Amino acid sequence: MINMKLSISIICLLTFSFIGFKSLQAQQLSEISGVIVDEHQKGMDLAMVSLQQLPDSTFVKSEFTDVDGSFSIVKIKAGNYILQVNIIGYEEHQQNISIDQGAIIKLPAPISLSPAVNLLGEVTITAKKPYIERKIDRTVVNVDALISNAGKDILEVLERAPGISLDNNGSILLKGRAGVAIYINDKPSNLSGTELESYLKSLPAGSVKNIEIMTNPPAKYDAAGNSGIININLKKNKLQGFNGNIISGLRQTRYTSSNNSLNLNYNKNKISLYANSSAGFFNFFQDLNINRYYKNQNNERLTSFEQNSFNFGAGKYASSNVGLDFYATEQTTIGISYRVNSNPMLRNNESTALITDSNNSLLQTVGAANETNRKFQNHVYNFYTKHLLDTIGSSITLDADYASYFSRAIQLFENTLHDNNEVLIYQDQINGEIPSQINILGAKTDYTKQFKDESKFEAGLKSAYTNTDNEAIYSTTIDNVTSPDYSLSNRFLYKEWINAAYLNYARTFGDISIQAGVRLESTKLIGEQLGNQEVAASDFTRNYTTAFPTFYSTYKLDSLSNNVLTFSYGRRIDRPYFQDLNPFISPLDKFTFYSGNPNLLPTYSHNFSLSHSWKSYITTTLNYSKTIDGIQETLEIRDGIYYSRPGNIASNQSMTLSLEGSIPVTKWYNLNTYLSMSYVNFESQLYTEQLNSSGINYYLSATNSFTFGKGWSGEISGNYSSDVVYAQLLLKSWGQMNFGIRKKILNDKGSIRFAVNDIFYTRRGSGVINNLRLTDANWDSKYDSRVASLTFAWRFGKSTLKKQKYNSKGSSEEQNRVQG
Repeated sequence: MINMKLSISIICLLTFSFIGFKSLQAQQLSEISGVIVDEHQKGMDLAMVSLQQLPDSTFVKSEFTDVDGSFSIVKIKAGNYILQVNIIGYEEHQQNISIDQGAIIKLPAPISLSPAVNLLGEVTITAKKPYIERKIDRTVVNVDALISNAGKDILEVLERAPGISLDNNGSILLKGRAGVAIYINDKPSNLSGTELESYLKSLPAGSVKNIEIMTNPPAKYDAAGNSGIININLKKNKLQGFNGNIISGLRQTRYTSSNNSLNLNYNKNKISLYANSSAGFFNFFQDLNINRYYKNQNNERLTSFEQNSFNFGAGKYASSNVGLDFYATEQTTIGISYRVNSNPMLRNNESTALITDSNNSLLQTVGAANETNRKFQNHVYNFYTKHLLDTIGSSITLDADYASYFSRAIQLFENTLHDNNEVLIYQDQINGEIPSQINILGAKTDYTKQFKDESKFEAGLKSAYTNTDNEAIYSTTIDNVTSPDYSLSNRFLYKEWINAAYLNYARTFGDISIQAGVRLESTKLIGEQLGNQEVAASDFTRNYTTAFPTFYSTYKLDSLSNNVLTFSYGRRIDRPYFQDLNPFISPLDKFTFYSGNPNLLPTYSHNFSLSHSWKSYITTTLNYSKTIDGIQETLEIRDGIYYSRPGNIASNQSMTLSLEGSIPVTKWYNLNTYLSMSYVNFESQLYTEQLNSSGINYYLSATNSFTFGKGWSGEISGNYSSDVVYAQLLLKSWGQMNFGIRKKILNDKGSIRFAVNDIFYTRRGSGVINNLRLTDANWDSKYDSRVASLTFAWRFGKSTLKKQKYNSKGSSEEQNRVQG
């Protein structure tokens, strides 16, 4: 701890030592401001004003105009420039301008733009962005910059983004670590588990502007998300009139699935209406083999449990998001929105387990047939308003939302036990009904003050209340006699209050930029398990208040910003999923049970990052994280029964060295690659065992993108991961290759894409389970990783430029903790 504090002190001292020197240089820079108007002398919003240095027209800097048409470009070196103005539907404006050292220039008259002679549909303005951009507190992935992303869903795009991978269960990992919070438009996604996966698969890449990857998110964001935040920014429709797009796709594995979406927008003057809907069906499977070998104190094998199972799932999804934005004035936006998601799913699992003695002679055969019919639905209502306080970006916002989640699962478990002569010696049937209701009410306000020297101050308040009611009602049938099973039945009530406040300040001093903030979160929670004839009632209450500081610093090593150093630090928290606190036990078979854990503590982590970027091509990063009480799946063997439940791992350290590259090899060939080497260590008392596991993981992903001309493009990509240590689990290595090709059609307004993931069907899920008392265990699985997909996309509508609509971000990470 002393060394950590000393390191932070030295870094801060060095940073602020540079500030004094660099601020003297900054005082000699100049600025220019003015107003852009249309043919009616009305200020033009979102016109791009750029400076190009003479004589070679080298790009220097650009800014967008505000709602009143005003702009300001600061920190300009003395010299001769071309001032250029562009906006869709108007003729380009250029004028030469000379800027003296330290000058503050205000253009004496507005710049008036003339409408373009051609219709909007005939005007093409192409803005090229790099695939990867580095900012002081995040990495930005520009989705459209990679042509091969067209036609994909956003989950496929995420898997190819630098530092992001998926484990064998489909969970999203950031630099190899779980606990990632997924945001949509700066707002928690409200979904997790199957619901999150279904939503991301239904979201076309063409609807996404960029993806922001934050390993150390700033204080403005909720402190939840131990590994960081992945924020998916959807495109803001800037066009007036009626327009939209439709995407339809088929996916073929062993079974068929379909993804479809329709997005409609109507924008007229002060009104913006939008309706985004998606619907489809899905089928999936998994072949799973689980082996357990029981030993005595002398490490001699006594019996074996070898289980083969087949899991099949089928379901549908439908979601709609409708909203209205009203631009009351040029400074004030008011909006309301409503979102509904529905996701019914039927899941079947059939398994057979052979129990043998030390000589591999059959003792018993265990059969299990399980069926779960689950319905899930959630509703989110939101009100928001944003008011601009000046013309340079200062604002105040208010968000309030109410979210409700309802699910009901009907379960049927049939268990049989045969002796070695295949004679039935035991049979039972367990029926379960699992209703769950979660309600979340949240509100927040944010204040931003933007200064003309490009410094920025932010502050905000937030409050959220969550109320959950989970019930498990089980009955058991033996010899045709059905009776309530009170050992499995329970009702769990949970209430939680979170209040938060934050401050954040950012400023640039010449070649050095700093950003520092702190977020204070106070949490109170009450959990109550109602008792029955066999289970005693119990309850718990917790209160804790914690500060979460963040700090960022960048230093440009040369005048062209080709080489940039970035340092960041942040403290994070992960609170348990609401359902994980529910202590009820759910059976899989007679020897396997899953349960929650009301004793779960929140996870705290300290995250450090140091990186070097060369242009926008190569970035080298060193990450270090220290985690206390990390929430992981823990596994216990007790009396021959296998129990899986979430638990706290006392200490976890990880260090990752990574190299990211986005290299335009030729005009038609682009290479994006990510390589990493990670070391992890877990230490904890785990039931009767002492956990002390560590290991090194190597990960590689590469995407080769090709543009062939005449609307054709293609992609070849691949991923490889060596063995990964994950608390008790050792996940075995895996790899896969992918292929895709796309053709633009319908005057470039449509496209058809064909792709195959995991061409050689090499991605397997297998591993070893360690730290089980007198037991060795492993598993191996195959699932529908090889996918052939065909996607059609088409955009329609005639439009002109409109204002951006404001996207809400009301209730916090509480909605993100709802599991599907």
